[in-house]
Order: sequence, then C-alpha cells, then structure tokens
Amino acid sequence: MNRKLLDKLTFSVVPFKAAFRSLFIFRVSHTPRRIWNLWKILFSMQISRLLKTPFVWGIPPMVMIEPTNICNLKCPLCPSGNGDMARPRGRLSLQNFKKLLDDIGRHVYQIQFWNQGEPFLNKEFLDMVRYAKKYGVMTQTSTNGHFIRSLEDALSIVNSGLDQIIFSLDGTNPETYAKYRVGGDFNIVLKGLEFLSQAKEELKSRTPLIELQFLVFKHNQDELVRIVEIAKKNKAERIAFKTAQIYSDEQGFEFLPGDESLNRYEYDGQHFKLKSELPNWCKRLWLNTTINWDGSVSPCCFDKDADFAMAYLFEENIRFKQVFKNKKYRAFRRKILTDRKSVEMCRNCTEGMEEPYARIVELNDEVSLRRFIAESNQPLAEEASSEA
Repeated sequence: MNRKLLDKLTFSVVPFKAAFRSLFIFRVSHTPRRIWNLWKILFSMQISRLLKTPFVWGIPPMVMIEPTNICNLKCPLCPSGNGDMARPRGRLSLQNFKKLLDDIGRHVYQIQFWNQGEPFLNKEFLDMVRYAKKYGVMTQTSTNGHFIRSLEDALSIVNSGLDQIIFSLDGTNPETYAKYRVGGDFNIVLKGLEFLSQAKEELKSRTPLIELQFLVFKHNQDELVRIVEIAKKNKAERIAFKTAQIYSDEQGFEFLPGDESLNRYEYDGQHFKLKSELPNWCKRLWLNTTINWDGSVSPCCFDKDADFAMAYLFEENIRFKQVFKNKKYRAFRRKILTDRKSVEMCRNCTEGMEEPYARIVELNDEVSLRRFIAESNQPLAEEASSEA
C-alpha cells in the first residue's frame, strides 16, 4: 500500500493523526506527578529492553480495569461468551474501585473499562467513570451496545464524562451481525448509537468519541465499505477494523477470511499460526496492566483466566505499586525478555507483529477515508446500485 507518512505513523495501532486529534477532545489533566511517572516508566522500559534485564520505575500510565466478566452475548471466539472462561464471574464494586483509584489515580493517564464481559452490566459502571474523571484521567469503554435503550441512558453516559466509547458492530445487517454476535440485536445497537449521537448534540459535547469496532471474518469481509457508510450515517467518528483472534484450527477454518491482508494468521498445512515471529520483548509489561473485577492483577488482557495473576489487590489489601514491582511480576518480565515463546498466551499475541493487527479509519479525515475505500476494492452503495 502506498500510504502517506502520517498514515503510516502509529501509536500501537492508532494512527498518529488520530492520536493527535484526540488530544483536543479527551479531557486529561497533565499534572507534574503524572508526567514524571510517565517519564520514569518509559525510561525504565527502554533500559530494560537494551540490557535484557527488567527495571521498573513508576507505574503503567494505562490501566485496564474490568467492570465485570459477565456478558449478555454468546460470541463463539470469546471466552466469556462461549463458556470457556474458568475464573469466577462477578462485578467490580464501586467501593473497591474507589480504593484502587485513590491509590493510582494521580499517576495514570488512561483507564480502559473493559476486558472480558459487558461493562454496562455493572450498574455502578458510570459512577466509576465519574470518580475517575475527578482525578483527571482519560476514560474509555467498549460495549456491545445493547444497554443504551433510551435518550436518558445516553444522556447519563455523556454527563458521566466518558471520553471514548467503542461499539462492537461486526455486520451491516441483522443476518451478518448475528453470525458472530450470537444473541445480539443489530437494530438495538443502531438505536443506541442514534441515542448517543442525539445526546451529544443536545449537550453540545464532543465526548464520548464514538468508535465502531468491526472484527473481520470470512462472512463479513465484503462489508468494509458498507460499515463506513453506516458509521457516518450514525455520526461515529472512527472505525477500527480488527483481525480476528482464534484459539483452534477449527475456529480458523470457520471464521478467518481468505484475504491475507485481513488475517493475522497463516496456515502451514497443519495449523494456523501468527504471521510474525515473536520478539523477546513486550512493552505492555511496562505501559499497561490489567486489573480484573476481583482484584487479580494480570500482566495483560491475553491472560483471560488470570493464570498469571501477580496478586489479588482486594483480598491481600496491598497497594498496586507493590504488585507492579513484586518478585512474580519481575520474573515474568525476565522470562519475556529472554524466552517469550515459552509462554503459551504470548504465542497468540499481537504485540510485536510486523504488520498492525488493526486499522483505524478516521471518518472526518476525507483523504485517509478515500484512500481506505480505494484500497478495499469494494464499491460504495450508490455505485453498486447504479451498476445493478
């Protein structure tokens, strides 16, 4: 692909241009303490990579906090939806969340309210967002979109101060959508989008930024341009096209698209495997962490069952800083720096892939949008109808 420089520059999978625009939308307090923590963790990360020995100064600027691991849908590739998850189900209490934020809130930049499960199934979720915003933290969530049933619901979301909301919408019609989002209702999701856009207009709010997430499968790979049209119609500002993650060859044959550019795996004649070799490196072990609803601290979101839990914050009544620098966490970092492929969950991880596992398209960037449409080789709806 001949893409311009600014379209090639990314922060993880977020285009540089998109990240830069977000600075003027998201409400974050850049305090000296927060900046100092960011500098310390970045410096220690680079030293660790250079010397192949884990050094940790500061705490991660981005923290994933799981409101719940319960979900209303039965998505076949999701451990929460398909029943493969072994850890107990439950919801994070507001009391435990406040205790956690009082510990880390002055240091972190971003809280991602997701992991497994549907955040809006926790009735205290928006109270958590409001509490996080008191600390000046950027807040994001990801939802299947089934719990914004009225304008009142949408107004509550906007008034909470939530900075970004990601809607999972992997189809452009009820039939395609339901092939993966089992138990979901395509029209309810669209209505929720409509309510949220209306609420933002009524309150004259730029937040939350609305992003659609489209997982690309065999059954929807021809709908890439059509979902752009739906997103624009419903006033979303961004779409993330993500390649699917599988856990078995059977799932690969059933769900993965044939187009190599839409697939993070390759088939070697016997099994599906990631296209890229695993480097002995992972920046997530410095920049991110995952705190599950029960207080278990996982190194990342790929640890679906908390098999590598570093501690249990709420049970052990300890501060997060102690956990992030404990012997177990340091030993895990050391293993990743020397022999990452020996860790099973890392062998199915996107960190370090040569090609991005996702592509984000800014709907207000006409140049990048036209380039994406041209590269997709899929006609716009009006073009398709005129050809017919």
